[in-house]
Amino acid sequence: MKQILLLLLLSISVSSFSQVSVFEAKRTTDRAVVEKFIRDNPNHPAVTELKQKALSMKYGGNPQIAKPTVTTMTENKIEKTSKVGTSAIKGEPSEQAKKTAAMLTSLFSNDPNKKEAIVQFVNKSKCNLIIKISGKKFYNLTVPSNGQNYILVDKGSYNVSTSICDAVYNQNKALTKDVIITLNGPK
Repeated sequence: MKQILLLLLLSISVSSFSQVSVFEAKRTTDRAVVEKFIRDNPNHPAVTELKQKALSMKYGGNPQIAKPTVTTMTENKIEKTSKVGTSAIKGEPSEQAKKTAAMLTSLFSNDPNKKEAIVQFVNKSKCNLIIKISGKKFYNLTVPSNGQNYILVDKGSYNVSTSICDAVYNQNKALTKDVIITLNGPK
């Protein structure tokens, strides 16, 4: 009888020590702990929040944000979009996503024979810029005041022109490698 009582007491103590508290589940970075709490306490009020946390841990996201938002700069305003990387056609990447992918591919490529160069413009003036890049191909790029932007161009010789607060900038550039061009305001 003592052995049965001792065995019962031991199994109760082991099961009570193996339970996860809601505080542990909320603080942990271990997905298994969160999932164990959800499995053991399916009717607890914190289960909805913890399910979201478990999903975000599984997919590497932020548990506080259900859908990411991307902020893109335009010439005069900031637009927020809730759909990231898809266009109106289901499953197709957006133009911004394609541009970003091409930029990252070029940036991390170690191929000295790559056909494209990244050109970053840093605008240190108080005016918004529209930069025209003309050569083999033609590119237009907007750069906000005291900001920066980048573009991927085919390697070659180009004429880079813009108006910086009513001052004219016009230069011929051989864009044969990744480069940063800093534009200051007129003095």
